[in-house]
Amino acid sequence: MALSPSPEQSGCWALKRVSLVALIIAVFFVLQSGSVLVSAADQFHDSSKDRLIIAFSSASTADAIGELAASYGATAEISAKAGLAYWKDWDNGILNAIKAIHGVTGVERERHSAISFTPDDSYYSLYQWGAKRINANTAWDFTLGTHNVTVAVLDTGIDYTHDDLSQNMWKDSSGHYGYDFWNDDADPMDDNINGYEGSVWTPNVNIYHGTHVAGVVGADINNAIGIAGTAQCKLMAIKVMNESGEGTDATVAQGMIWAVDHGAQIITMSLGVDSQTLALTNAVNYASAHGVVLVAAAGNEGLSSVSYPAAYPAVIAVGASDKLDHRASFSNYGSNLEVMAPGVQIWSTDHGDTYQELSGTSTATPFVAGVAALMLSINPALTTAQIRTVLNDTAIDLGNTGWDMTTGWGIVDAHAAVQAVSGPAATIIDYPATTTPNATLTVKWVVSGSGALQINHTYLRWGYSASQLTHTSGMTYGYSTPHTFNASNVVAPNVENSTLFLQAVAVINGVQYISTVVEIKVQSSSSDPFQNLVQSIKNFVYNDVGLLNFILIIFAIVVLAVIFVAVRRGRRTAAARSIQSGSLSLPPSQPLHPAEGPTIPQYYPPPMSPPLEAPAAYVDISNGAISPAAIEIYEGTRVIWRNRDWAPPPGISIVGGTIDATGPHPDGIFSSGMMVSPGEYWSCIFNVAGAYSYYVSNMNMNGRVIVRRR
Repeated sequence: MALSPSPEQSGCWALKRVSLVALIIAVFFVLQSGSVLVSAADQFHDSSKDRLIIAFSSASTADAIGELAASYGATAEISAKAGLAYWKDWDNGILNAIKAIHGVTGVERERHSAISFTPDDSYYSLYQWGAKRINANTAWDFTLGTHNVTVAVLDTGIDYTHDDLSQNMWKDSSGHYGYDFWNDDADPMDDNINGYEGSVWTPNVNIYHGTHVAGVVGADINNAIGIAGTAQCKLMAIKVMNESGEGTDATVAQGMIWAVDHGAQIITMSLGVDSQTLALTNAVNYASAHGVVLVAAAGNEGLSSVSYPAAYPAVIAVGASDKLDHRASFSNYGSNLEVMAPGVQIWSTDHGDTYQELSGTSTATPFVAGVAALMLSINPALTTAQIRTVLNDTAIDLGNTGWDMTTGWGIVDAHAAVQAVSGPAATIIDYPATTTPNATLTVKWVVSGSGALQINHTYLRWGYSASQLTHTSGMTYGYSTPHTFNASNVVAPNVENSTLFLQAVAVINGVQYISTVVEIKVQSSSSDPFQNLVQSIKNFVYNDVGLLNFILIIFAIVVLAVIFVAVRRGRRTAAARSIQSGSLSLPPSQPLHPAEGPTIPQYYPPPMSPPLEAPAAYVDISNGAISPAAIEIYEGTRVIWRNRDWAPPPGISIVGGTIDATGPHPDGIFSSGMMVSPGEYWSCIFNVAGAYSYYVSNMNMNGRVIVRRR
């Protein structure tokens, strides 16, 4: 006999079918939404043990997150600079409410590491206290770095044959590891044999300063030898100093520009001078305009002013801390100081596959450069401003709360900085600022996130209003983070003076992330040749050359024109003088005709006096003294300072102003630039009467020039 289900059984089966259909529909919509997926573990997790990390696109969205948190009696820590909010004490209802806020671009749980990466490099556990202090080992759980990031080391060169460096050396297409601006050749081998032994400058002590700095940045990690570098990046060797660690502002400036032009994303400079110079200013501006991260040493004089180029606003100035988290006694400080890093007894690479320890802000600086390289390894779309903001916000605070003059924002924290940028994200990175109607554009975007996350798919969408992004590029699949994509089929609207809106979308591990909406202005394509010419000139001056460089070019042209006119005038005067002093004769075939009227005499100006060479007065710097300490001259006199004997490297500078126990006080009237080495001289003509104070850097001496009227 066939059995038929009872009414109760029929109702049960119907209920099961309805539940199954509902479950399938629910799963379908969750998958289609691209929202945060909640695992079974999340359903019953202890919310006090982790936080939600929320990415948002605007200040209004941040306000909405804060208001929602207040309504639940929860805590949401907002970091406006990083574009992130951290929410404690949440459940699935709160999670759904957060996802519904307009402008929330991504949500994920805070991730915890049970075991931190410990490299097998033989000296890591014994000597590398600095790497441990900046929490590099836990940062390495996110990333060890990538060879897609290049750090240029501007120093005495790098021993590129060192076993702990050779695997990470940058090379150009010709196999060169960088450039040597001291010897003007393509071999940047480190030959720094002279330096300090204790506090005494000693020859042949084999410092190899640049090789040491390079090891801190990027020595090979987990290779069972030597040390572990902060980041596994490419090291570009730029030699700007000689075997005694001496260089000039010109060689440093040349090195910066060369590094930028050859693709460096980060430039680290463990060097400095006591005042800004034209060469350094232009080079820093050039690198900054190209989005390069600049890091430099604060200086080792223990003064209350940071040396240059670290003191430039576009450069991250790094001070040195000791093993007790105190500012090292030699480390400069002041209003330009940004962050600290370990700089006492730092173990790193030496020449010939050996190792040594050095101290100084020079050894602290490469730690910061290495952390920046780790950040760019995870998210290559980060801007210089974003990197600096994260480094400062995540630094381990010392002394007074927040920034202070002696320790800046604190010791750089590799783990916190890397974690802050490790969340998945989609970022548009390359697009024109303006375009014309119906133009076809190419736009690039980066999909990032630590741990080689799976990119399920990504695409670009655009439209002609921010709320209607109806056009899309093709879907791209099968990549992992980080990766750069481009769409070459973006078409601008055909309406003049309108706006094109762009947004990148990426689904990473089943979660959708969207970029900030980017706006491109659509300008009229004028048929007026004059307007087109004006616009072309503006683009050339502001975009191609740069305003400062354009002004310098015009100034140089004017100077050359003045010199040319002066030379021509001198030649004409000389020609007139030779005619006046000689005899005038006519060719035999041309007779004289005195009867035709009086001859008007031709006027020749009297000969000019030869130009006077400016009188000179001499000041000798010898035996630790200025002789004479005060010199009296007349207007138009050239004062020549002669460095007669040894001075602490990298030589001395003659700088207008005074120096005292609180440090140097330059007045900006005159400066010799980077250095005057032993046996060299520098001069300056004083054309205006007055009293001028100056000091000799690196020897802490004051002098005075008194100029009398003629």
